[in-house]
Amino acid sequence: MTIHARRDVPALPDLVFNAAADPVRLASWLPAPYQVVGRTDDVLILRRHDEQRQVQLAADYDQLLLTWESLADHGCRGALRVSLAGVASSVAELQLDGCPDDQLPARLLEALANEVEQNLTAG
Repeated sequence: MTIHARRDVPALPDLVFNAAADPVRLASWLPAPYQVVGRTDDVLILRRHDEQRQVQLAADYDQLLLTWESLADHGCRGALRVSLAGVASSVAELQLDGCPDDQLPARLLEALANEVEQNLTAG
C-alpha cells in the first residue's frame, strides 16, 4: 500500500533536505519506535522495537530527492521530495510503500519539520 503525506516547513528547501539526508542528523529526529543503530556510507541500520533492518539511502541534492529501500525482500521503501513553497518556505512530500504503519509518513514529516524549526532556523 502506498501512503502519501505533505507538510509545509518554514525554512529553505536545502535546510529541510539536509536535515533528512544527513544520516547523523536523521538519527536525532527519527520518531520512536525507530532508531538508527548503525551506518556505513549509504546504508543505515534501523531498529523498530526488536527488529533491525538495513536501509539503503540515495540522496539527489540537485533534485532535493531522498529515496530509500530495505535491503531485505520485504520492508518499507520511500521517497522524500522537498521544494520551494514561497519566500523562505518549503513543502516536503513523502511517499512510502510497504510500511506497517499508515501514520508513519505524517509522523516523519512532523518530526523533520520540528527538527528544522528548532535547530536549523534562526528564531
